[in-house]
Amino acid sequence: MMDTVETLYKKYIASLGFDIQSGCAVPSITTQVLLAFYQEVLYRQSSAVNDTVTADQLLRFTFENYA
Repeated sequence: MMDTVETLYKKYIASLGFDIQSGCAVPSITTQVLLAFYQEVLYRQSSAVNDTVTADQLLRFTFENYA
């Protein structure tokens, strides 16, 4: 299985929410990594790039490594 752009975004928002609840002054490494993956997937899926193979690999990686 793999994430979708929507589930990856939800993971990012959940992680950011946890950071805020925990009183973090800056986003945690996990939150920053999830945002980077989200942005990269959007870039890879854009019509200018259209690299669905890499986007799918990134989505599979986040599904397997980020709860």
